[in-house]
Amino acid sequence: MNKKIFMFGIPLLALALVSAVYLVNSFVITTDIYEPFQVEYAIIGDAGNWDGVTTCDTYSGAWQTGTNVDVGGLYAGEGRVVCTKITNLGEGDVDYTFSGEVVSGNGNLVECEAAFGNPSVSGTALGSSVTKDGAIIMVADDATPVEDCEITLSVTRG
Repeated sequence: MNKKIFMFGIPLLALALVSAVYLVNSFVITTDIYEPFQVEYAIIGDAGNWDGVTTCDTYSGAWQTGTNVDVGGLYAGEGRVVCTKITNLGEGDVDYTFSGEVVSGNGNLVECEAAFGNPSVSGTALGSSVTKDGAIIMVADDATPVEDCEITLSVTRG
């Protein structure tokens, strides 16, 4: 029995003595988490069909915060580029996704989804910088005429 105490007890006691620590000092930090993104939108081709040339980076018109916009009607084959401008107030790089989702129609959700699809672009907003990106909202050539399609455009991060 004494052999077992010496075999297991002494090494265990030595391990306990070596791992014992003396706390000299400690401190606690308190912080808040802020939203790093300020997001603005613009629609290229709002007064007519998108010219196929102007990009979100070269757009020089007005940017607006997220408000609902009625762009009127679009014909098959017409489109708009919906741009987002993300100002990353933080110093860290943050991944984002800018996406569009057809959320409703006037009893014709299937036709609205077929006409527009659900566009999406992703990237990384570099710290302390402005990132511009966009999605083309194009009416399919074979789209069935429908009324009041609603497309929700959103920026998510992470």
